[in-house]
Amino acid sequence: MKKAISLIIAVITSLLFMIPAEIFSQTITQTIKGNVYDIQTKDPLPGASIMVLETDPLQGAVTNMDGSFSINNIRLGRQSIRVSYIGYEPVIIPEIMVTSAKEVVLNIGLEPSSTEMEGFVVTPKIQKDQPLNSHASVSARSFSVEETRRYAGGLDDPARLVSAFAGVSVGNVQDNAIIVRGNSPKGVSWRLEGVEIPTPHHFVGGNVTGGGMVTLFSSQMLANSDFHTSAFPAEYGNALAGVFDMNLRNGNFDKREYTFQAGTMGLDFASEGPLASGSNASYVFNYRYSTLGLLTDLDAIPTDQEFRYQDLSYKFNVPTNKAGTFSFWGIGGLDHSTEPLETDSTSWETDWDRVTYDWNIAMGAAGISHSITRGKDFYIQTTFAVTGLKNSMETERQDDRLVPRPDLTVSDYSGKLSLGSKINYRFSPAHSNQTGITYKKLLYNLDINSTIDNQPETYRNIVDERDGSDAVELYTQSSIDLSDEVTLNAGINAGYFALNDEYSVDPRIGMNWNFKNNHTISLGYGKHSQMEDLKIYFIKTEKDGKTEYPNKDLGLSKAHHFVLAYDWQINDNLRFKIEPYIQLLYDIPGIADSSFSMINYKQDWAFDDALENNSIGRNMGIDVTVERFLNNNYYFLVTGSILNSRYKADDGIWRNTRYNKTFVGNVLVGKEFFFGDNGRVLGINGRVNFVGGERVSPVLDAASEREKRVIFDDDRAFSEQLSSTIYVDLSLTYRINKPGHSSVWALQIKNLLGEAMPEGYNYNYRTQNVQLDKSVVMVPSLSYTIEF
Repeated sequence: MKKAISLIIAVITSLLFMIPAEIFSQTITQTIKGNVYDIQTKDPLPGASIMVLETDPLQGAVTNMDGSFSINNIRLGRQSIRVSYIGYEPVIIPEIMVTSAKEVVLNIGLEPSSTEMEGFVVTPKIQKDQPLNSHASVSARSFSVEETRRYAGGLDDPARLVSAFAGVSVGNVQDNAIIVRGNSPKGVSWRLEGVEIPTPHHFVGGNVTGGGMVTLFSSQMLANSDFHTSAFPAEYGNALAGVFDMNLRNGNFDKREYTFQAGTMGLDFASEGPLASGSNASYVFNYRYSTLGLLTDLDAIPTDQEFRYQDLSYKFNVPTNKAGTFSFWGIGGLDHSTEPLETDSTSWETDWDRVTYDWNIAMGAAGISHSITRGKDFYIQTTFAVTGLKNSMETERQDDRLVPRPDLTVSDYSGKLSLGSKINYRFSPAHSNQTGITYKKLLYNLDINSTIDNQPETYRNIVDERDGSDAVELYTQSSIDLSDEVTLNAGINAGYFALNDEYSVDPRIGMNWNFKNNHTISLGYGKHSQMEDLKIYFIKTEKDGKTEYPNKDLGLSKAHHFVLAYDWQINDNLRFKIEPYIQLLYDIPGIADSSFSMINYKQDWAFDDALENNSIGRNMGIDVTVERFLNNNYYFLVTGSILNSRYKADDGIWRNTRYNKTFVGNVLVGKEFFFGDNGRVLGINGRVNFVGGERVSPVLDAASEREKRVIFDDDRAFSEQLSSTIYVDLSLTYRINKPGHSSVWALQIKNLLGEAMPEGYNYNYRTQNVQLDKSVVMVPSLSYTIEF
């Protein structure tokens, strides 16, 4: 704790000494450029007006025939721009950070406005948190790469960023698995460039299915993206809890730019620029290598484990004159982790001390996308993508004679080929429709072997499957302006999973009513379905000398989502939002005649039980958001959630779910200080996260001491709750702009006050009883970035 405070004081002091007393005589300026297009049909809008607000004289531009624009000589610092076009709703994009190193490239989509076409003046919309998906009525917001870097506790990770949003929490400091409105993290679907991908985390599923250590690709690559927490639009299938809909940005098409970052979390190198001189084709890529062993060496992470990871992400964007736009994109990562063998049995405290493992992961996704606009009302996009995951783990456990014996061996080679196409068509300024279909070829090669309760003589094969299967998903959704105040979003998602011959038909509907200026009431309903991880379907058992697959016909998990929302835009920079909701889960897999349900699933590499669709659940709660958007160099975000998450398994008893944390609260605040005309910026951002504890089952002490392992009382499943926690995060940044380049010093500290984190129950060999283990994990990240 003292070391952390001393480090903070030293950094602040050094940053202040770097602020010059004099102001440079040379004024540095930058360029803002980009494209303006119809948000529904992607048709470029020539003649659109772009103005940089509060400039004297007023600076601006008009888009050319390609819908592109460029405004030179913009002063550094925060700038807001207004974009307008006849027949469309004008927008204001506020508080854009303009630096000396990189040109600002904006892609701005405008919505048709029947009101403006009739000659009325329309007040510009301020684009802050509104989702990019125009078919989302409730429980959705956008986030930017700038927020990902700025929010304290985010560690440049989108998954950690959204944990500050209402209704969302994380399990612990080390893992970025997110819990959305009381649902298991495995219920979150990740999408990239419109394609469903495996969970894109380093060391995915290490502690929690759906979580990992950090997102697989750098925030340097992100464009503005959406996060959905309930009643998703019809285009999103195979998800019960939430949807990350992420986009990779296009590179600068006429200037090469570079970024290099070095820090305690590793090294980053990024480059972007034109593919060829005189064309609008561009590239952008980022390579990252991280050595978390550095943190272990500094005793910041109290573990002997080693972690190594690296990743590469890229996007090539190639527009043509007549054949549309082609893009080639991809992400990939390699992970390796080991645990040394402790051969001195007198130093063993828990069972983990007698275990050694070697874990390797390779994950990737790549795609080719083509989009083309036909006329002003028709747009079609087609994508072919390949995703793959190689997960290999070998674990040995020493027996009482100190002989390493096989305990768990996992070999998971799975992949997916997908071909999808979607069509956007606008029937009128008041009615637009999007319809899409995707075919998926699932490929898998699974080999899982495990012991029962760590007994070496029980080591056996539980999954051994090599084959493929098919899945098809189609949807249609429409957005209809019933009047100037009321918008209806309605659609349906249908899917077929060939492995178990299972169909799903999921209607979605939402409505927004702007009943008064700056006051909106929204309603949303959605039926949602999700399949289990492939290994669940292939669990095998031996009965009377025959191999059986009890889960092969397991049906999809399903849920009804109901949401009511009230949104009050108090002024241009302040909003209040409240969202009560109820989710009714059903057909959730569980074990017959027991309290077990997949509603509570966290992680079990050796899970081998027969399941039935016999569980139901109910999540109820209220999410509240008070947000002041960044303006006049400061912002704050206050979110609070009260929830009740319950379930009933096959034993017929209603219980708390594992993820019924009861309450979640967040306070984020940040302030920027600008020095001189050249935009030296000191940013101070803080976050306080207050969250209820995870639910656990009581421990059967006598049985645990007899067996020398933890045995839980499943008849009273999740009847106890771990203590609440308060995490404090801090982020300090200092940017120095100079002609042609800028540099950024950043210090991010997660869990600044050293709050102890409950890790779970373990049997202690020394005390010969069960204990609740807690650890203090403080994650400091110091980095230097140069952009040129």
